[in-house]
Order: sequence, then structure tokens, then C-alpha cells
Amino acid sequence: MKQALLAFFALTALAAFAEALVLWRFWMDPWRLAGLLESTALLLGAFVAFTDAAFVRQLRHRAQSSASLAASLPFLLLLPYLLYALLTRDFSLLSLGKLVGYIAVPTFLLLPDRLHHRDSLGWRDVAAMLALAVPVAAGWLRGIWTWPQDLYIFRPIVCVIIGAYTFLVLRNLEGAGYRLIWRKGDLWEGLLNLVAFCIVGIPLGLGLNFIHPHANPDLTWGGFALQFVGIYLTVAIPEELLFRGILQNLLVRTLHSGPRGVYGLVIASVVFGASHLHHAPVPNWRYAIMAAVAGLFYGNAYRSRGRLCASGLTHTLVDTLWHFWF
Repeated sequence: MKQALLAFFALTALAAFAEALVLWRFWMDPWRLAGLLESTALLLGAFVAFTDAAFVRQLRHRAQSSASLAASLPFLLLLPYLLYALLTRDFSLLSLGKLVGYIAVPTFLLLPDRLHHRDSLGWRDVAAMLALAVPVAAGWLRGIWTWPQDLYIFRPIVCVIIGAYTFLVLRNLEGAGYRLIWRKGDLWEGLLNLVAFCIVGIPLGLGLNFIHPHANPDLTWGGFALQFVGIYLTVAIPEELLFRGILQNLLVRTLHSGPRGVYGLVIASVVFGASHLHHAPVPNWRYAIMAAVAGLFYGNAYRSRGRLCASGLTHTLVDTLWHFWF
């Protein structure tokens, strides 16, 4: 508890410092800005906290000691929203209800698993993954964080936090590899799989008329870095946690025949590709094929390193290169 309080005060101080910098340059409503920055700091704090194995073990211990505590802990995520809504004067019962439902469904689906370790993939796992992914992909969580505009960044961050809690804590899932900071091996594996995908993916994308190479004369290093970080945190890591750290991980533990890990890798990649069919024009089979092929290389990076930051690096570089040059 002491560490949690220290972290809370540190994040609050960081948010206050960021607000002072913004207000020094621009005029904004200070209360609204404080609500936005403080809620962002708290959510990012939780986002990072689940990368700490000791933090996850402590939450598991608390969840195993009490069913009511295990069920109520994830609803602490409502506090950043309530703080945001209070200070921005943007509270909505509908928004609160959406968040409550989004937290409750995967939590209560996996709550029965808190007292035992189960390796194989089950129907509750599939239902919980769908409950995490579909509301974000379908836009059901829009309209919750709407100042100064409808903010997308909160949705995947909340998805990762709830996914990490339900699967790593309640489900006692090992080997998800939820890490954000690269080691040397992660960088090498991520870059190696990027090159391998480019050898296959660029000719395939051209043949499918899915990609169209073009120059980008306005590109700057700063713009590339911002795009890279944004994709890494809000696209690559959320999708890698769901499709590699959870789905591929569970499939490998469930399917024991054939080359180790290959069937799980292939099935997870096909599912990953199918998840892109909803992009316009629907069904976007070109996007699905390209995503499934890319998923093989993302999954291979994860299989080699057992860390999401490796597959997340490949994923981020593919999406960033596509954004600027294809």
C-alpha cells in the first residue's frame, strides 16, 4: 500500500509538472487540463505496473485470498475516469455504464479460475478475449473521453490493463511476456522478423494491390518517432497481448501435436488476420491476408523471445513503415 501511495503521488506530481509546461505555452482551462493529464498519468501507471512480475504476484495473492476483492479490484479503473469527468465537467451515466460493463464481463468470466492453474484454452478464455477486443474494434467505447475531443488513446490502454488483470492475475496465465522495454535480443529478433516479412509481404502486398509505394518528402525524425511511439503503445502492444501473449500462448499450451508451437502460431495468425476483415471495404480480405502473413512473423518473434516487446517492435515497424511509405 505504501508503494501504491508513493506511485500515486509521483504520478500526480508528474501530471502537475506537465500541466505547468502546457499552460506556460498555451491558454487552456486549467481544471480540465488537470483532469486529462491526471487520468492519463494514472492509466499509464497501471499500464506499466503490470509489466512488473512482483506486482502481478502480489495481485494474484490478494485475488486468491478473497473472491469479493478479486472481483472489485479492476473497478478501481473507474477512478481515473471519474476524476477526468469531474474536472472536465464531462460526466455521463452512459459512459460510466460502458466502462462498468467493459470491466465486468471479462472479470466475471475468468473469476472462477483464480484458485487454480489451467493451461488449456477454454470457452471462457475465448469469451473474455472477445469481450476485450470487440468493444474497442467496434467503437463501442467511443464517447467516454471526449475533451478536448474524442480521445482514442484511452481505449487500448484500458483494454491492456483489463486484459492483463483478468488473464495474468485471475486466470494465472504464465508466459504472456508482457514487457515494454527491449533487451538486445528483442531488438535483434524484432528487426530480423521485420526484414523477413518485408521480403514476403511487399511482393504480396503489391500483387494484391493492397500497398502503393510512395515518397514522403515531409517526413521528419520527430514525426517518425511520435508515430512509432503512438503505434507501439496503442496498437502493437494491445494487439500483441491479445493475439500473442494470450491466444497464441494458450493455443501452444493446448495443442501438443506437431512441431512445438507451430500450430498455435499459425492459428493465432489466421485469427489475427480475420480480425481485420471489418475494415472498409467490408469484408476487407486483402487486409486480412496481409495481417495473417504479418502475424506469422509477429508470432515468430514472440515464440523466439517469449516477450511481447519483441513482437511489438516488429509490429510497430511494419505499421510505421506502411503509414509513411506504403
